[in-house]
Amino acid sequence: MSDAIPELISSEPLAAAGYIHVTRDMVRFPDGAKAERAVVWHPGAVALVVVDDEDRWLLVRQYRHPAGRVLLEIPAGTRDEGEAPEATAAREVREETGYAAGSLVRLGATWMAPGFCSEYIHYYLATALTASPLPQDADEYLSEPVRMTLDEVYAAVESGEIEDAKTLTAVLLYERHRARSSG
Repeated sequence: MSDAIPELISSEPLAAAGYIHVTRDMVRFPDGAKAERAVVWHPGAVALVVVDDEDRWLLVRQYRHPAGRVLLEIPAGTRDEGEAPEATAAREVREETGYAAGSLVRLGATWMAPGFCSEYIHYYLATALTASPLPQDADEYLSEPVRMTLDEVYAAVESGEIEDAKTLTAVLLYERHRARSSG
């Protein structure tokens, strides 16, 4: 298998809702084979490891309709068109936790479901917090931040209380950041 990118032959819009749209694409691989791909186009997002002065993570409980339940997860949000990830991160930490971050450090980034979706999430560590709330988006129903030590976050992962992929990824990225910073 080569790293050659298949040629896009056609792209048919199927649906759009808010910032997401879906297409049916036909691609041609280098060997001439054709394949149909359904794609969910997403503008990208940020996810935040928010750590207070007592070294506790601030997580949120948020209803996630496709999951059919409330999930415990790190704060996150969708990028506005043309918005830099850092600007989204600064806005989202305020909207979802009520705090502004005096420091935002990039931890990494991931494709969330590249088999069918273009969503790319940038991860940040938000620290040096000061109270500075912004109104929540009208379609979000978030809890007050849930404060957990890192050991409590690990326990919540192990027990299945935390099942959100971006939160699980953030634990790994945070650990790698701590290892680089201390060594």
